[in-house]
Amino acid sequence: MKKPLVPVKGASSSQGKKACEKDDLVKLLEKYFGYSEFRGKQLDAIQAVLSGRDCFCLMPTGGGKSMCYQIPALAKPGIVLVISPLIALMENQVSSLKSKGIRAEFLSSTQTARIKEKIHEDIDSGKPSVKLLYVTPELVATSGFSAKLTKLHNRGLVGLVAIDEAHCISTWSHDFRPSYRKLSSLRRQLPGVPILALTATAVPKVQTDVIASLSLHNPVVLKSSFNRPNIFYEVRYKDLLQDTYSDIANLLKSSGNVCSIIYCLERSTCDNLASFLSNQGISSAAYHAGLKSNLRTSVLEDWLSCKIQVVVATVAFG
Repeated sequence: MKKPLVPVKGASSSQGKKACEKDDLVKLLEKYFGYSEFRGKQLDAIQAVLSGRDCFCLMPTGGGKSMCYQIPALAKPGIVLVISPLIALMENQVSSLKSKGIRAEFLSSTQTARIKEKIHEDIDSGKPSVKLLYVTPELVATSGFSAKLTKLHNRGLVGLVAIDEAHCISTWSHDFRPSYRKLSSLRRQLPGVPILALTATAVPKVQTDVIASLSLHNPVVLKSSFNRPNIFYEVRYKDLLQDTYSDIANLLKSSGNVCSIIYCLERSTCDNLASFLSNQGISSAAYHAGLKSNLRTSVLEDWLSCKIQVVVATVAFG
């Protein structure tokens, strides 16, 4: 693995302060990700957590939230724990990071016992090579993983906790997930470790609830504009289901065969629409929680590599 350009030994040290300087962080950005400058509130969030501050970051989808914890993982020692509800997203990010020479891993039910064992061996070694460890909130809530976190913290090996889709912790959220509520124990369990809460969707009431639920201490609060000029919205009325399927097929054919995602509320609709589109000559596949994990992984990989044009999915696709 490539060595980070700016090692940090502590937020209060002169070396830690240096790592918070823009020029040093841009060097990391250029070396590992190929960008010459940060976007929006990225730099503010990165500097906040590197200085040891908690941070709440509201950034639109596509705004580059992942950079807010990936750069700190390269700029300071220890493991950055990334908590995400979407296994497909974790797999995609880990694969991308590894291709850049960054040691990242994820733990989920989709892995073999041997793969998980090797990851745990590295983490327990006292000198882990893993820089970013992606886990689900359900795993964090287990007693076994909770005990492991405590041991890692006692050894000073947890550098940052990043909670993606943080709005899920709020009972006021449209996407509340009970497993997220158990993340409230992280502040007591990992005292002194900065927590970065990230979301693309949170009204003021949800923002306040997230900050309180996670016990964020005097957090840096960053909010970006939701305006995305590259997105066009159109609302169409639908009548018969078959007509809707035909309309979707015609729209895809006229789009120039670009890779697309179609979201449906029900698994059966995903299966039926994917089958219909395939019969229309449009390479398509369904993705939902009712499919076996190896099949979901295969669909994701085929879509990312453009072997199939369309994924017809429930929100399990993320």
